[in-house]
Amino acid sequence: MRTCLSRLAYVLLALGASGPPAGCEPSRDAAAPAAPSYEMLRRTAVVEVYQACKESVVNIGYVRKDASDPKVKHTEFASGVVLHPAGFILTNAHLLRKHDGQTDGRLMVGFHEDGEYRARLVAFDEQRDLAILKIDAPRRLKPIRLGRSQGLMVGERVVTMGNPFGMGLTVAEGIVSAIGRSTHSDYTTYPDMIQTDATTNPGSSGGPLLNVSGEMVGLNTTKKLKADNIAFAMPVDRIRESLPDVLAVEARQGVAVGLEVASLGPAEVTTVRDGSPAQQAGVQVGDVVRRVGGEDVRNGLDVHLALVGAEGGKPLPVRVLRDGGFRALTLTPRPVPLRPAAAAGDVEPGLERIAYEGTWEALPDVSTLQPAATDRVETFDFGPYAGRDGFALVFRGYVQVPADGVYAFYTESDDGSRLVIGDEEVVSNDGTHPARRRRGFVALKKGKHPIAVEYFETSGDEMLEVSWHGPGEVRRPIPASALFCEKP
Repeated sequence: MRTCLSRLAYVLLALGASGPPAGCEPSRDAAAPAAPSYEMLRRTAVVEVYQACKESVVNIGYVRKDASDPKVKHTEFASGVVLHPAGFILTNAHLLRKHDGQTDGRLMVGFHEDGEYRARLVAFDEQRDLAILKIDAPRRLKPIRLGRSQGLMVGERVVTMGNPFGMGLTVAEGIVSAIGRSTHSDYTTYPDMIQTDATTNPGSSGGPLLNVSGEMVGLNTTKKLKADNIAFAMPVDRIRESLPDVLAVEARQGVAVGLEVASLGPAEVTTVRDGSPAQQAGVQVGDVVRRVGGEDVRNGLDVHLALVGAEGGKPLPVRVLRDGGFRALTLTPRPVPLRPAAAAGDVEPGLERIAYEGTWEALPDVSTLQPAATDRVETFDFGPYAGRDGFALVFRGYVQVPADGVYAFYTESDDGSRLVIGDEEVVSNDGTHPARRRRGFVALKKGKHPIAVEYFETSGDEMLEVSWHGPGEVRRPIPASALFCEKP
C-alpha cells in the first residue's frame, strides 16, 4: 500500500496531524496530489448556497405611525428577494397590512453588504399575500434564480435566508417536511404550501426557500404559532403563475398591450389579441420575447416587469426570437380611454337595496326573481338580513369619483359578490366561500358612475365590505358621502 494516501489522511493533515496514518507511507516515485485546504473541507452545500444568494436577498424595514398617536412610530421587519436587475423586489404583502398596501411611512430595502435604499410599492395583493417593491439602486442587481417547486421531495434538504427580528441576513437549513399543506394566519388562508422544519421567526417572511443548488423553490411566508420548527413557504410555481395578475400592468396603468406569455420557461408568446398594439407591432404566437424597452428578458415574468411604467402612446422597442433568428419590433401601448361619467338626474345620498330570498351556490340571476323587499340605505349593509341565511341583496346607485384616473374596486365577502360599474364587471368574487377579497381596475372620468353590487349568503357567517382606492388615495371602504341614488 505504497500509495494509500486517502481522503482520511488529507483530513488528518488539515487538522494538524504530523503525517499519514501508520502503514500509509506516500509513494517515493510519484508526486502526491495536493491536499484540499481546511476551508474547502468545511465548505458545505449550505455555505455554497449562502455565497451564491447573499446578494439577492434583502432586508426590509417599514417605519409606520401609530394609528392612535401619530407621534409614536413602529418598525416592521421583513425579508425579500431580488426579482430583476432593474430593482424589483418580491416580498409578502402582510408586511404592509397596517396601511392596506399604502406606504405613508418609510419603506426601506437593505442589502447585506451594499447599503440601504428607499423603496416604493409597485403592486400589492392581499389575498395572495404578495407584494412587489421597486428601488432605484446605482447598480444592476443580482436576481435570485427561480427554480421549480414541482418535483420537490419530502425529506429534501432546503435552506432559508431572511431578516428575523431585523437582525440582518440570517441562514438556516432544514428539510421539506411535507408538501401540499394548507394553513391560515390572521391575514389570509394559504392553500398548497411547502412545510419545512427550517427555523423562521418574525421578519423571516418574504425570504427565499432554496434548494441545495441555490434555486428559489418557495417564499417563506408563515409559521405555526406555539409549535417548534413548523414553517410554511409559498411554492415558487404558484408565485410565477400569480405575479402577472398581481402586477396587472395593463389594468393598473390604464394601457392596452395585448399579449400573453408563458409563466414557466422562456417568455414564449401564447396569445396575441386581435387589433391589439402587440398584433399591430407584428408579434406572433410562438415568438420568444428577448428584450422589451431597455431590459433583457429571461422569462415570462420579466416581460411584465419591463412593462411597469409603460405609457400609452410611447413606443417600446421589442426584440423577439422567431424561426431561429432575431427580429426587432416596435410596440406602442394604447391608452385605455376613461369611462365618461353618467348624466345622473335628480339624486339623493344613499343606495337602493333590493332583497331576495332563496338558497343558491352562486349569484342568482335576479331578473328572474321576485323581490322580497326594496328600500333605501346609506351604504352597503345587511339591515334586517344580518344574521340570516338564504338571501341575496342588490345595491344600486351611483359612485362619485373625485378625479380622473384608474381606480381599484374591492369586494370582500362571505359568500359570493360582484361589482359592476356601468355595464362593466369590475370585480367577480362569486361562489360559496369563507370571507375573501377580490379586486379589479377600471379607468374613470371624474363624476358619478352607475354602480351595482350583488351579494348572496347561503348559510353560516355573512359579511360584505366594498372598498376602493384611486389616484393619491389609500384603500378604504367607499364612504357614504360618495354614494347616491335617484330620487323616487
